[in-house]
Amino acid sequence: MYTTVTDSSHLKKLLAVIALAIFIDSLDGSIVNIALPTIAEGFSVDMSTAAWVIMAYFLFLVGLIPLFGKIADHGKLQEVFCAGFVVFTIGSVVCGFAPDLLMLVAARAVQGVGASMIAVVAPLLVVRLMPPRHWGMGMGMAATAGAVALVFGPVLGGILTEYLSWHWCFFINVPVGIAAVVLGLRIIPKAELQPKMRFDLAGSVLIFTAMASLIYLLERGEPLGWTNPQVIVCGAVFVLSAVLFVIRELRVAEPVLRVRVFRSWPFTFVVSSYFLISVVYAGFLYIIPFYMSIVLGMSPAVSGFVLLISSVITAVMGLPSGALSDRIGARWLVTAAGVVRVLFCCVMAVMMPEHGLFWIVLLMVLSGLTFGISGGPSSARIIEHAPEGEGGTGSVVMMLSQYSGMVVGVALYALVFNLAVPGSAGVAVGLLTMDAFLSGFHMTGVFGAVCSAVVVILSVVVKDKIAKKN
Repeated sequence: MYTTVTDSSHLKKLLAVIALAIFIDSLDGSIVNIALPTIAEGFSVDMSTAAWVIMAYFLFLVGLIPLFGKIADHGKLQEVFCAGFVVFTIGSVVCGFAPDLLMLVAARAVQGVGASMIAVVAPLLVVRLMPPRHWGMGMGMAATAGAVALVFGPVLGGILTEYLSWHWCFFINVPVGIAAVVLGLRIIPKAELQPKMRFDLAGSVLIFTAMASLIYLLERGEPLGWTNPQVIVCGAVFVLSAVLFVIRELRVAEPVLRVRVFRSWPFTFVVSSYFLISVVYAGFLYIIPFYMSIVLGMSPAVSGFVLLISSVITAVMGLPSGALSDRIGARWLVTAAGVVRVLFCCVMAVMMPEHGLFWIVLLMVLSGLTFGISGGPSSARIIEHAPEGEGGTGSVVMMLSQYSGMVVGVALYALVFNLAVPGSAGVAVGLLTMDAFLSGFHMTGVFGAVCSAVVVILSVVVKDKIAKKN
């Protein structure tokens, strides 16, 4: 369908488009994090309710990845990319003018739809247009852009929130969205042959229903009570839709997601590892702004600049680690990053306000190291271990695991916090005591350390195919 791009100038332009797509996608997933305490106080809601501003975005993003991935991988890379930025830009405008939380959450869902279209194209540009020898660098560029955006977003969000208003966290996307459409039309080539495609609409609906019901279950289970009929029904809907999705995808000729790829245990392990990395990353970015606001009394702008430490380290480490993984394999790089991730989660589990700035700086350094080292190699491993001929499926699964990990991560960290602080659900952020917050914050650190330890185990047991070839 596509001719592999070998011209170095065109390759550089493709890398720029990939970086822009992932950067703006991830930026909008994190730019509101630092503004979340301000939004929560402005609308007088608790931390769990405010989390829907983040979760609505990622829910629609991840729930539609299989559908848009299928469309894009059938010769529609340019069309999906440009349409995604159009929808994303419209959603950003509505977010900026949102008069209440309900409208904001609904507009974030629209943003998520556009973001899903953008997200699936970026890795497919690597797999379909770049030579295999450059896949590690391409994925490293994508991972670095995403990691930097996820941490740099709060810096920009803090400045905009403090000196303008949180609404500008969304208005800033408009000129970028317009520029991205122009670049996409000029740089991304059209397919030479566009094969016929069947839509698995039922499969798309089932996977979205499963994801939505799971997130609602995790977020509302504790406040409503786990025996509440609403929660029980939601749990049943999740199980039923997930089972029906798997059954259907195994039977249809053109599934929205080829679930048979998970018969390969190495592939399943590296996907699970990448999912857990995203859980910890998103959970960390969700909870840490509240720590800096409630415990340290930092303003949004100052909090954002503290998070910049992690962003700089991630940017410095990202591309070299991706290139290094192309030469020596990713196994031990991902494992080493996992060990560092356990350490930084342990720091979260014990840090106290009297420790001062040293511990928060240490936390930023460790987080920057772990995500900078593991981003490119861990994502490249998914493509590497995908079954023969399933590179497109592997790239879709990679994005699905990353963004589903993010939305589940926020929901899980909110759940762990609520379980550790009974009665915190429904309490406005401004009324939460420091002692109560710290007990919940420390428990999220313990939870992150456990997830990170599992990542280390999963990374060690799966050998690199590159190492086997050598």
